Amino acid sequence: MEVSRAANEPQGPGAATGFASLDALLKDHGWPRGATTELLVGQSSANELRLLLPILAELTQKGEMVILIKPPFSPCATELAQHGIQLEHLLLVHPRDKRDCLWAIEQSLQSGGCSAVLSWQGNQLMSYRELQRLQQSAEESGCLHFQFRPQSESANPSPASLRLQLKSDRQLVLKFLKQLGSTRGQNLNFARRARLVLRDQPLH
Repeated sequence: MEVSRAANEPQGPGAATGFASLDALLKDHGWPRGATTELLVGQSSANELRLLLPILAELTQKGEMVILIKPPFSPCATELAQHGIQLEHLLLVHPRDKRDCLWAIEQSLQSGGCSAVLSWQGNQLMSYRELQRLQQSAEESGCLHFQFRPQSESANPSPASLRLQLKSDRQLVLKFLKQLGSTRGQNLNFARRARLVLRDQPLH
């Protein structure tokens, strides 16, 4: 695995999302570094991945590794590349079970070899303590961690620094559920773009 040049370098307050309207609502004017951002979704669809395309493109173009752990769909390499993502710096990991999944997320966050980790909970329940371990791993490493979880988890407490609810129909609708040190409840709408998958499966 290629070691990220950014792993031990000073970090800014936030990583720009690529959407000015979203940056304006985020406390650090970008995705929180060294923290877990929860993205709560209904049925799994790579349309939700559109929200992260700008940051994935920026990181991979800098030669920094991005790891996707247990995505419930098959990303379309051609379309990802068309959005500026350098595929040689994108690693997909498919753990066998929940234990392996948690291990893979923690090890990726703590490795110093990547700048962002995207992970999907799927239908496997995670305890508050397990989520807290992931948050702590992200905090210690300064890594960006995006955790996709079922929308049904919105009523349950979470240690994540930022929680966003995503709904995808004709538009991608984003709602702030939690943001440490700032307000919540704002909504943002994003226009639909091309699909980025070859195959979709439900999260739960």
